[in-house]
Amino acid sequence: MVKEELEITAFLARIHIKEDEKEKYLADLSMMFGYIEILQKPDIANLEPTTHVTKLRNIWREDIVKPCPKKIIDQMLDNAPAKEGTFYKIKKVIAGTS
Repeated sequence: MVKEELEITAFLARIHIKEDEKEKYLADLSMMFGYIEILQKPDIANLEPTTHVTKLRNIWREDIVKPCPKKIIDQMLDNAPAKEGTFYKIKKVIAGTS
């Protein structure tokens, strides 16, 4: 990157760069572009996409739905400020279309 490109980029990004800082930023950007060039060299056309470096897999158990004992349901509903049948009754929070 040359000084003019840095100035144009700073102008477009609405960033004020002092004259004495421009050389430092040019050196930093040149180093970054050097890394980008290194990353673009390898041929990756035949590589499969990966999500992890290692072959990790999910080791969690499957969810198993079990009925809740009536005693527990009664205890939970006893603490409800309002209830309707076996459900908590709350104020409407989303306006419906009906």
